[in-house]
Amino acid sequence: MRIAALFVHPIKSGRAVEVERAGVTGLGLEHDRRFMVVDPRGRFVTQREHPALARVSAHVEGSELHLVGDDRREVVVPTKGPGDVVRASVWGDDVEAIDCGAAAAGLLTNHLGTPARLVRMGADTARPVDPVHGQPGDLVSFADGFPLLIVTQASIRAVLAAAGAALDARRFRPNVVVEGAAAFDEDGWLELRLGQVRVDIVKPCGRCAVVDVDPDLGERAPGVLAELGRTRKRGGSAIFGQNAIPRGEGTLHVGDEVVVTRRA
Repeated sequence: MRIAALFVHPIKSGRAVEVERAGVTGLGLEHDRRFMVVDPRGRFVTQREHPALARVSAHVEGSELHLVGDDRREVVVPTKGPGDVVRASVWGDDVEAIDCGAAAAGLLTNHLGTPARLVRMGADTARPVDPVHGQPGDLVSFADGFPLLIVTQASIRAVLAAAGAALDARRFRPNVVVEGAAAFDEDGWLELRLGQVRVDIVKPCGRCAVVDVDPDLGERAPGVLAELGRTRKRGGSAIFGQNAIPRGEGTLHVGDEVVVTRRA
């Protein structure tokens, strides 16, 4: 098995960026989900409520995030450094974040048609993973729950073909796409070696309406979630892919070998 694709999502629920290589830290892939859109109360905003977020493009160059919406206007904000500290909440976790300023807020508000602001993780932001599935000291970015999400090409093909949807990994918001595995073989994985980085597989990923958002159009295209609900229901949730926690740092490359080092 090998890494077929790597995806970074600089803004939670924003457009995915496909990369050939990516650094790995305890928080996951470098630059992944370090920024988040929030409403006036500081609560996180995602494609669940606003599918148009899929059209918000962002990429990191050096120490800057370049943000572009539908009007093609670009706003640049720093990825580090001081700023106004605000409170933000994501899935019930209340954390400190850095507000990214009026220009980014204006772009997002115009794009979504509702008041919104952009925040980023500060150097002191610490958001623990669910202790039931992690170890003391395990942290996560603004991702839903865990640092990495891993899917396989064969499983994507199986689900999307049955749902009659276009074959596109981005619907599932993964970080790592693995080729060479049988469909749903990942259900039995407990530990992997991605290149030279060891990761623990900790929990299947429960799915929501985001899988029904076309990643290019930023519009709902139902069918995938219904298929998952029909064939992949586990414990009341439709599941697809595996959440993972890195147990070391390093750099991943497309083409790196993937080895299952422990199975259920």
